[in-house]
Amino acid sequence: MGGKRPKKMPARDDTGVDELGEAADQLFLSMRRARGNPAATGGLSLAQLTFLEPLVAGEALTVGQLAAAANVSTPNATRMIQQLEAKGHVVRERSRTDERKVLVHLTDTGAKLLTRLRANRRATQASAYAAFTPDERVELACQLRRLAEIIDGTA
Repeated sequence: MGGKRPKKMPARDDTGVDELGEAADQLFLSMRRARGNPAATGGLSLAQLTFLEPLVAGEALTVGQLAAAANVSTPNATRMIQQLEAKGHVVRERSRTDERKVLVHLTDTGAKLLTRLRANRRATQASAYAAFTPDERVELACQLRRLAEIIDGTA
């Protein structure tokens, strides 16, 4: 019988996979604790902060655009907008070009809060990153970006 034999697949090397998974979980939890600290969030939930990020550029967005950017349903986005509006961080207004659309944008108060929170977060991070050499920081940044791309590609 002259049939071809199936090619033998190379064995997968799982060395360090468990350790890397545990380290990634630990990093995620540490970052979540740090970002969930009320002093670090200005009284906003992590979900609210994530929701506001697309508005930082200053462009008003529709509820649907915000919902998509934050990966939440439109009803959840509407609820969050109401909460953030009550706190004075966003305002809603009808589009001047299409009255069917409601646009959301940051208020000056909301923009100042996000700017302050980002600056505080960067200062805290810079202090922590000082434990690494400049070369280690560059390599770590490359590896974290690579990991994020892999996760995003498989999610």
